[in-house]
Amino acid sequence: MHILTDAENQIVDRLRLAYYDVVPAEFRTFCSLTSRIAQAVLTQFSIATELMPCQLWYTNQTQNYVVGFLNTAESSQEWNGHVVCRAGNVIIDAATQNLEVKLGVPVPWVVVARRFMVTTQLISRARLDNQAMLEWFYPPEGVIAEPPEEPVALISQYANLLVQKITKSPT
Repeated sequence: MHILTDAENQIVDRLRLAYYDVVPAEFRTFCSLTSRIAQAVLTQFSIATELMPCQLWYTNQTQNYVVGFLNTAESSQEWNGHVVCRAGNVIIDAATQNLEVKLGVPVPWVVVARRFMVTTQLISRARLDNQAMLEWFYPPEGVIAEPPEEPVALISQYANLLVQKITKSPT
């Protein structure tokens, strides 16, 4: 696994900070779109990426919530999964707001977390200020893990705006 350089980590951090200055908040629960935008931005900076389907877990002393790949009886137009953008040894999740919008759990809008360097079901973990934990797990076996396609023009539009903002931001 490629470990990001200091310069690459700075670009990822600038992406995290600039993301919702550029991308409309209405997309904050669209994990396939937000991950593809992050992927397009990092690709323009020659940082290798991939989309990683996963489950997003929120846990604290009294609660456990899961987003993605749940077997629900209700029919929905939404994809029943979650996906993040992987760049080297980090993941970028710009759709953690699924937890807040759908379940009322306050979380940051964009999280960058280090990936575990060993093979395990757990991809990454981030501790929040309120002592809660976000954890990303590989999808359960037998699910359709392929994220839906998203409008290429929309991805390009926001990726280009983010690249401009990141390039102009001070180091």
